Amino acid sequence: MAKSEIITLIIAAYGAILSTIAIATQYFSDQVKVKLKVMRNMKTHNAPEYEGMTIVTVDVVNIGRRPVTIVTVGATGLYPRLHFVAMDTKPTLPHEITEGQYTTTILNQAEINLPTIDYWVAHDSHGRKYKLQEASLFRHWKSRIQFRWFSRKKKASAATR
Repeated sequence: MAKSEIITLIIAAYGAILSTIAIATQYFSDQVKVKLKVMRNMKTHNAPEYEGMTIVTVDVVNIGRRPVTIVTVGATGLYPRLHFVAMDTKPTLPHEITEGQYTTTILNQAEINLPTIDYWVAHDSHGRKYKLQEASLFRHWKSRIQFRWFSRKKKASAATR
C-alpha cells in the first residue's frame, strides 16, 4: 500500500465515524422527552380555591424538541391500593406542550396517602407513559409480585367454579 492510499483510508474511516455519530445524535435529540416533577407540602397565597390546603403539584415538562399532547396525569398505587387520575390541571387536559412548556396538576395532600404511591404517571395522546418513581425499588417489586400472585390465584379459583 502506498502512503497516499493509507491517508485516504484514514480520512474515509474518520468521515464514516463522524457521520455515524452525527446521525445518532440527530436521531436521539429529535425524540419526545417528558419529565415529571412532584412538589409536596406546598401552601398557596392569593388562591381562594386552595385556601388552607396543603397541596401536591405534579409538573409535566416537555424537555424534548417534539410537541406532545398530555391526556391524563395521575398515580399508580402499590398493591392493593387503587390508581387515580388527577382532574385539577392548569391548563386543562388534553393539552399540547411544546419545547420548554409544562402543565401543572394540583392535588389536595390530605386526600392522598403518599406512602402508598408506586409512581406518578402522565399519558400522552399516543398511549405512551411517562413515569416518576415514588416508592423504593424493593416496595415496587414486592407490589408487582403480590399483584401477579393474587391475580393468578383469583383466575385459578374462578376457573375451578
